[in-house]
Amino acid sequence: MSGSLHTWYSLPDLDMLAERAAVLEDEIPLKQMARLSGLLRANSGSVRASLRFRQRLGGWLILRLEYEATLQLTCQRCLEPLVHHVNANVELGLLESDAVQSYSPEGVEPFVVEGGRFNPAVLIEDELIVALPLVPRHERRSECGPIADRVGDASNNEPEGDARQSAPSTSH
Repeated sequence: MSGSLHTWYSLPDLDMLAERAAVLEDEIPLKQMARLSGLLRANSGSVRASLRFRQRLGGWLILRLEYEATLQLTCQRCLEPLVHHVNANVELGLLESDAVQSYSPEGVEPFVVEGGRFNPAVLIEDELIVALPLVPRHERRSECGPIADRVGDASNNEPEGDARQSAPSTSH
């Protein structure tokens, strides 16, 4: 059974991949990932990913996901392009339902296969979305574009303290 990162697999298919210790590898263009693309400055480039399937004691179907991508984000400090490199290894235990989630082996993240079907490309997109910084910005302000200097100068000219703190208080 050959496989692809874009194929939907049933639970029996996944068991067969694990029995064979199969490896699925591919490169997925970022523009094919609609949910992720909406969060990027540009969706050019791709993610390189591999999935390694295996069985573990106790009947757990284990999936090791390795992926690497360069994402183009927008710095929220200067609104200029920001390059964000992502490189991760995740070990997942595939489950039919979340009922046995609490029994997952140590070091294995439980992952429920919804509706008995699994698509590796969807999992990879989910992992990339989770890997995005909450507030993308250049590491150092000196790497930012000119708008950050103007915003920084304006914030330095603000009066000290908060207007609410300087207002006289009245008691009744």
